[in-house]
Amino acid sequence: MTPFSNLGPDASIGDILFSDPERFGPILLFANNVMRDDGALDTPTRELIAAYVSGLNDCTFCYGVHDATALRFGVDASLLGALLADIDQAAIADDQKPVFAFARKLTLSPSRVADADRRAVLDAGHSETAVKDVVAIVALFSFFNRLVDGHGVKGNADIFQRDSEMLATFGYAPPPG
Repeated sequence: MTPFSNLGPDASIGDILFSDPERFGPILLFANNVMRDDGALDTPTRELIAAYVSGLNDCTFCYGVHDATALRFGVDASLLGALLADIDQAAIADDQKPVFAFARKLTLSPSRVADADRRAVLDAGHSETAVKDVVAIVALFSFFNRLVDGHGVKGNADIFQRDSEMLATFGYAPPPG
């Protein structure tokens, strides 16, 4: 239970964001742009990066929701755990390994990211837009992770499934009205 009056035991990030649309509406529009609009990375990869960043940040809620969302988009159930354990041993294409290595370093030690880290993604055949997409996803989910953890939102399996279904169906845009 959190100390916030609008957040009960089944609270999710939506309860935080939708309780103050003037403050959080713009971030929802940004999130939808980053996670669903045209970009260099496909939606399953974006959701997997979101779950990966959340796992690195030990954010129970976002990890659970975005792992479940990635599964809804066809990501293998064992992939996220394998990536968190060892990118080089994970069953992903070789050109994806620098993407996740870059996301890892940007999440865990952002001030140590160097041109060589960005160059590794480019040298693997990805575009500058892909590098920018990774930066945006890492930044967005580092924000979301701190937002839910700061509010004490943890979730549970039922909430992860409910919220992942909403994200897979409707995306991140704020509801109309």
